[in-house]
Amino acid sequence: MEEFYVLSWSRGKDSSALLVYVLQKKMPLHAIVTCDIMFDEHTSGEHPLMAKWLDEAEERVNYLLKKFGYEHVKIIHLTAKRNFLEQFYTVKRKGNHIGDNYGFPYIIGAWCNSKLKLDPTSKYINNLLKQGYCVTEYVGIASDEPKRLKRYKVLTSHNHKYITLAKFMITEQKALRTCKYWKLLSPKYENSFRCGCWFCPKQSLYDLYNLWKNHNEYFERLLKIEKDSHNTFKPGSTLAEIKARFESGYIPKRKR
Repeated sequence: MEEFYVLSWSRGKDSSALLVYVLQKKMPLHAIVTCDIMFDEHTSGEHPLMAKWLDEAEERVNYLLKKFGYEHVKIIHLTAKRNFLEQFYTVKRKGNHIGDNYGFPYIIGAWCNSKLKLDPTSKYINNLLKQGYCVTEYVGIASDEPKRLKRYKVLTSHNHKYITLAKFMITEQKALRTCKYWKLLSPKYENSFRCGCWFCPKQSLYDLYNLWKNHNEYFERLLKIEKDSHNTFKPGSTLAEIKARFESGYIPKRKR
């Protein structure tokens, strides 16, 4: 069975650092896949700071591929069947809240992660498996993320294997330093410990405050559609209530 090695690149620090280690150690690599997550037809789901940096990041990766002798490797862009807004207004046919819109993703089991990111990648991998390949997927999970490592260990099968940053004993902080050295660190990390989409319900109040303060048009778009969701953006608090706290002078503390 022919082997195929693919790296899932989110453009964040962990998957970018993993790419560097794969190249440095001359490990096999046939393709890099990345998901272009969209809020609507015209608006990227990436945080505005990240979205402005994406072309530069891709240029840098292509430079590194050439530098380390991987000119044959291409960056493949994947896109979900629906964008965020389309999925938000899709009516649920099963599970809880049948008949309601999907609405905002929950913090635990967020549909945005599966529908907008994992599903396109899984479809790409499954097509390779159907062609008879044995696929090894490089996934950016650091050695100090035990829960995520355990989850991927369970998913490993005889024809679909995973290699993570943990193989190199790389922590999240070391991944960050690696990206900074190789000029692969998104400017989003200057005021946050995580990247992720601007509509992500998992973002901290500190990140949400910065979205409200520095990119208010995005915050207002979330506020506008909250009325059409069966659940609030943050558990127990509406965006209007959070906005009122920000306007009254509340500034959340930056957390790890």
